[in-house]
Amino acid sequence: MLLALIAAAALSAQPTPTPVPEPLPTATPTAPRVAATKDVRKAARQAGLEAIADELVGAVRPAAIVRPGKDAQMPAERGTSRYGGDPDLPIGTRWPRCKGKPQSFLAQVRVRALPAELKDLRRLEGTLLFFTHVEFEDPDDTEYGLWAGDCSKVIHVRPGASVRRQTRPQRTLDVDSAPMRFSARPDVPGLGDGDHLMPPLHEVQVKEWEAYWNLRDALLGRTVDEDKLLGYSEPPNGDNACSARAGRPENTWRHLFMFTTWEVADGGRLQFLISPSALAKGRFTGVCGIFDSA
Repeated sequence: MLLALIAAAALSAQPTPTPVPEPLPTATPTAPRVAATKDVRKAARQAGLEAIADELVGAVRPAAIVRPGKDAQMPAERGTSRYGGDPDLPIGTRWPRCKGKPQSFLAQVRVRALPAELKDLRRLEGTLLFFTHVEFEDPDDTEYGLWAGDCSKVIHVRPGASVRRQTRPQRTLDVDSAPMRFSARPDVPGLGDGDHLMPPLHEVQVKEWEAYWNLRDALLGRTVDEDKLLGYSEPPNGDNACSARAGRPENTWRHLFMFTTWEVADGGRLQFLISPSALAKGRFTGVCGIFDSA
């Protein structure tokens, strides 16, 4: 009896373990997938391209069209989604450089603020910061560049990391601060060289170029190029080593972000690509950039 009382007292003296909260339910992709399928079939029918509707449905990927909001003030809160201004860098992280010069800060994206369909990024949490190298004709005029993308960098700020707002260096692109608004849309591969689509539909032939361009714009809800996260890359008007990775049929690099709202340089656009394995692992150290001049 005495031993039983001693054992009970010892158990009562131990700290009560903190219960582990149950994980939040994840949104099922079924409903967005069904909606995307309907959108693709409708767009294919309206474009007169019903013959390739099945192939397009099989290749559809979620994308987010990104548009700037109206508030031009940088928020006091760190790590929010916004264009330009001064980035919220992790403490101890150096400003990215290229050819001995500081790269230009373009935007940062808090991935949990993205639509549920973009689970490839949302699951990583934290904030992504986008930088690129911009060449200027006049080093003192940083509102318009001549060329960009020779070096591009993405910094992934992990959840809970300590950050500080770092003033952008002189002679880097002056991108006005603005909040981001996201709209989830389905996307399909662009039209590549000749009359074939880009991977993974590189064996699909499309002779009605304008009809296909209209189909894709309809899916993305755009009339001109707009900033975009994930989905598919845009066919460049000039190839480089990075764009070749998006055009090869195996280990095709994924589209990460297209920046075109603010002119990076020469009225052009900049695309960030990432390898599929790096995206799956949440590693952003090896991204590459494709710049298209006007």
